Amino acid sequence: MRLEPKWLMLATLGVALTFVLTIHDFLAISRPVNGDILVVEGWIWRSSAVKEAAEEFNRGHYKWLVTVGESLEDNVGAFAQRDPAVLAAKRLREYGVDEDLIVVLPGPNVPRHRTYASALILKEWLAGSKIETTGVNVFTLGAHARKSLVLFQRVLGAETRVGVIAGRDDSYNAQWWWLSPTGIYVVMRKTLGYLYAVCWPLPQNLTVSSESPLRPTGRIIMPGG
Repeated sequence: MRLEPKWLMLATLGVALTFVLTIHDFLAISRPVNGDILVVEGWIWRSSAVKEAAEEFNRGHYKWLVTVGESLEDNVGAFAQRDPAVLAAKRLREYGVDEDLIVVLPGPNVPRHRTYASALILKEWLAGSKIETTGVNVFTLGAHARKSLVLFQRVLGAETRVGVIAGRDDSYNAQWWWLSPTGIYVVMRKTLGYLYAVCWPLPQNLTVSSESPLRPTGRIIMPGG
C-alpha cells in the first residue's frame, strides 16, 4: 500500500518530534547502583559538575573515588599537571573529597576509543589491586552518560554491577537543546557515540597500562602536592 505524500510527511514529522523530545533524556541517563566505587571521567574537570561528583561521593557509601582519563604526557610514567584525571582529582580535593580516598588512573593517549580505554584501565586496576567491589558508578557529563554506561558495562562484564550518574552540562539548556547550536552539536555527537558503543566492534589490540604511582593504601602522589 502506497502512502500519500502528506501522510508520509506527517509520519516523518512525528518521528522527528519524538526524537527531539526524548533523545536527551535517553542519553543523559542517571541510573546509579548501590556500589562502593565512584569513577569520575577526567575530561569533565572544567565543568561545574565536578562539584556534583564530590557531593555524590561524600554523601554516598563509597570506599574509593577513581578519576580516569587519557594522559597528555609524552614521557611514560610521569604525571602531567594538565592530565584530565589529575586535574579532576585536584578539583575534587578542593570540594572536600579526602585525598586518601582518591585514586588517579591516567590512561594512554589515544585518538579514539577514549571512554573504552578508561574502562580498560579501571578493569586493570581492579584486577591488580585485588579490590572486591559491590558495584561501580560512573560519573560523567550530561548526554555522554548512556555511552559511558554501555562501554563500562561491556568492559567490566556481567560480574560487576555498573551504574551511571549524569552531571549537569551547563553549556546549553537541556530542556530546549534543539534551540542551541551547542546543544544540537552535543546531542548529535553523543547519539552517534552511543550507537558506536552499542554496535561497533571494540578493538582487541588496544594496550593500556596505568602509570599512577599508587601507595598500597590507594593514596595518590600528586604532582606539586
